[in-house]
Amino acid sequence: MRIAALDIATTCGFAFGEAGAIPQSGSVRLKRPGEPPEVAAFNMRAFLRDRFTLERFDLLALEHFLNPAAQKSADAVILQLMCFGVAVAEGMARGMRIEKPHPATIRKHFLGRANMGERKDTKAAVLNRAKALGYVPRDCRDTDRSDACALFDYAAATFARVQPRELVFFEETANG
Repeated sequence: MRIAALDIATTCGFAFGEAGAIPQSGSVRLKRPGEPPEVAAFNMRAFLRDRFTLERFDLLALEHFLNPAAQKSADAVILQLMCFGVAVAEGMARGMRIEKPHPATIRKHFLGRANMGERKDTKAAVLNRAKALGYVPRDCRDTDRSDACALFDYAAATFARVQPRELVFFEETANG
C-alpha cells in the first residue's frame, strides 16, 4: 500500500512511500508571512497535483484539523480548513482512500502517550522518536516533517496492517 501522509499547516510536513518502508519526507512552506490563506491553498493544490501526477497513492492520511478554538488566529483556522479541503479534493479526484486521524491518536501510537506535557516537549518527543526509527536524519530539526512521519507510521500500522518499525540500538534489536 502506498501512503501519502500530510501534516497540514503554513509549513506542511509530508511523508510519501510504501507502507513498512522509510518514506520520502520533508516539508513545504505554503505561504509567506503576511500573505492570505488563499495563497497557501493554491500552493497546496499545486504541490499535491504535481506529486499525485508523478506517483500513485492508495491512501491519503491527513492529520485531522485542530479545533478552531485552539488556533492562534482566524487566518490560521481558514488556512488549515482551506488546505485540508484542497487535499481531500485532490485525493478524491484520484480515487484514494482518505483517513483523518486526530493528532492525539497518532501521538499515542507513535510515542505511547498522547502528549508529553507542554507542546514543545511533545513536538521534541515526536522528532526524537522519528530520528530513533530512522525516518529523519539525526541532525533534523523539522517538527513538521517528523509529525508527517509519525502519521505515516500510524497509517502504515493501522490501515495497511504493517508491523511498527523496530527500534535498533547499537545494532541490537529489542529481541536481542
